[in-house]
Amino acid sequence: MGDTNVPLPDLRTEDADVAAAYQSWISNLISEYSIDGLRLDSAMEVNTGFWSGFHNAAGVYMIGEIYEPDAGYVCVAAFESTSGSISGLANMINTVKADCRDTSIIGTFSENHDQVRKTPTRSKPFSKLANTTFQPRFASLTGDMALARNVISYTMLADGVPIIYQGQEQHYNALGGSSDPFNREALWFSDYNTNAPLYGLIATLNKARKHAISDDGAYLSYENWPIYTDTTTIAMRKGKMVTVLSNKGAEGAAYSQTIAAGYVGGVALTELLTCAKLTAGLLGEIVVPMANGEPRVYYPTAALAGSGLCGASSKRSYVMKRFTA
Repeated sequence: MGDTNVPLPDLRTEDADVAAAYQSWISNLISEYSIDGLRLDSAMEVNTGFWSGFHNAAGVYMIGEIYEPDAGYVCVAAFESTSGSISGLANMINTVKADCRDTSIIGTFSENHDQVRKTPTRSKPFSKLANTTFQPRFASLTGDMALARNVISYTMLADGVPIIYQGQEQHYNALGGSSDPFNREALWFSDYNTNAPLYGLIATLNKARKHAISDDGAYLSYENWPIYTDTTTIAMRKGKMVTVLSNKGAEGAAYSQTIAAGYVGGVALTELLTCAKLTAGLLGEIVVPMANGEPRVYYPTAALAGSGLCGASSKRSYVMKRFTA
């Protein structure tokens, strides 16, 4: 397994004593560092009987890397330049929904550590390349921060479990080369900058996602639905949330885009990244002001209580009523 750069020994995980040693090790590791989830490398190359005992010993969420060329779940191509394929992204979303039994448990990411993405061909376009080891640092593809904000917004708000590769929040650029080992930069080089623009974006999007899950019991099972596309814009609805993404880039002109969003006519909405207000039209459509290629994320204003977003309270309020016999 592995290659000449990083050879990977094949341990006999089929043997009970080897499996027991791994279970003891992972149990101690989880306890020592309060780890709440694991990403399992090369899960397909380990005997399936090993994982249940390992999972029970860890006692946390796990997601496994599977190198499968027909899995097809790539979003970077839509945003790596101002000529990226938005239609390809929309088609990919629908293909994944058709092919996957449960899209809520897949991992969604736009950067990975292993190697440079393969070049698409007519027989294997981006939508059919593997969903694991083909992602260079996004910043090595383009320095446009608006495009970076859009690809991260998609990563955080699409179906499945969002995965941010360490350093992506710092816009790491894999200096020296975009492939392994240059894209495994140590995180301490950034001084753990929590004021970095993409760090703040991810924090806001994570807060929005957590609130949507809490507020809407169907959010996680509501499969992401592309409700509008053109050559530069895609709008997606997931539960009560509508996300509008663009690949026009930071130099993109201002424009207004009307989208049939399916809201109740006249409902008040808040854009969660700028806190701008908007009211849906009589037919539930929204007229979205786009500018500088920035993403937009809308949620009903009245449903933001408890989110801590855009001036909303961070705690839900409850009304107590007195009943008399």
